Amino acid sequence: MGLRRPRGLGGGCLCVDGDELLWPTLVIWMDIQTLRNDFPALQNYIWFQNGGVSITPAPVAAEHARLMQELLDRGPVHIVYPEEEYPRRQESMARLARFFSVSPGDLALMRGVSEAFQTVLRGLSWQPGDQLIITADEEAALLLPALHLRDRFGVDVVKIPLVDDFEEQIEVVTSLFTDRTRLVALSHVTTDLGFRLPVEPICAAARARGIPTFLDLAHSAGLYPMPLRELNCDFAGILSYKWMFAPYASGLLYVHPDHLHDLKVTYAGGRSEAWLDFENDRYEMRETAERFQYGPWSWPLVHTWAFAADYLKDIGLENIWSRTVALTTRLKEGLKDIPGSILYTPASPDLSAALVTFGLEGWNGEALSQSLRERRNIIIKPLPHTQEGLRASITFFTLEEEIDLLLEALREIY
Repeated sequence: MGLRRPRGLGGGCLCVDGDELLWPTLVIWMDIQTLRNDFPALQNYIWFQNGGVSITPAPVAAEHARLMQELLDRGPVHIVYPEEEYPRRQESMARLARFFSVSPGDLALMRGVSEAFQTVLRGLSWQPGDQLIITADEEAALLLPALHLRDRFGVDVVKIPLVDDFEEQIEVVTSLFTDRTRLVALSHVTTDLGFRLPVEPICAAARARGIPTFLDLAHSAGLYPMPLRELNCDFAGILSYKWMFAPYASGLLYVHPDHLHDLKVTYAGGRSEAWLDFENDRYEMRETAERFQYGPWSWPLVHTWAFAADYLKDIGLENIWSRTVALTTRLKEGLKDIPGSILYTPASPDLSAALVTFGLEGWNGEALSQSLRERRNIIIKPLPHTQEGLRASITFFTLEEEIDLLLEALREIY
């Protein structure tokens, strides 16, 4: 059977042996099976833990292996063949920039969201009594730096409650803005409860008040088309290894060009300079976000991330999102029929993404996760704090049967 993947809903069809079929919300079973062949790890278990670290598609892993083999066969390419490697580095950054509809100069290489957030926090000036706003559902990448900032500089860390209502959530956040608000730092999709925040109007309201914003895009980048400028944020952190299906671990800091000079360069090092005069001890920093990057990176990881971005574009981000919505809705609706189940994630796809978090009365999350592993070989994350329960990560290659099997196992347990 001849089959090719569409590049997006704009393409309009799935083509099988020359016949055009409309691309449905639930992609036809045969095509999902074809995509699942790219993930050999699925032969080992039922996978609901992609929000931790993704399993790697075979084509992406093969590209990384090819690049590492190149290092073995040819040596350090940037030393021996700089005329090849440096243009390739520029092209990889350009491919990632195109994925997010920005200029390569808007991006700086990082190790992950944690480093991106640290770069922003340390690039601002803080005084005792200044206010930093975060959500009540942050993990260590944002929470620990915020608490450290509190203890070091006397900053007030204000946690916003999460509300299952679009307009009310905007009001909850913006009502906390004061003249001392120095930064609003939010997870676009919160890490445990899976709330997708209305960041566009929140960031726009903050910008109107002259308050900078930072977004953690760990649980949204790769799920649907995301032109970064349209989020209205000033800064954002992105990583490679969750919903972008690239190897662990690379990251990016996005800096809106209008706010480049709002951040001080805290750490200057090789590769952040436009030029460096060794004889006269003079230098000039780059006039792009690259001024915030320094030191070496694993360029095979970065090249592979660019390859993974193209892999997702070939599947079609609209297709990925429509299937994500259908599958998460299937799980949420199914949970309603289980006595004792508690859904923590908003039911509406307008307020959630690929994470579905829930609990089962009388069950500890760790014990429930272990029971599912033993009964049905299901890999799923227990909630580490806030609530007792589980966080299911729903990928575009999850099968409807796997959703139903999870629901069936929960019924058996309860």
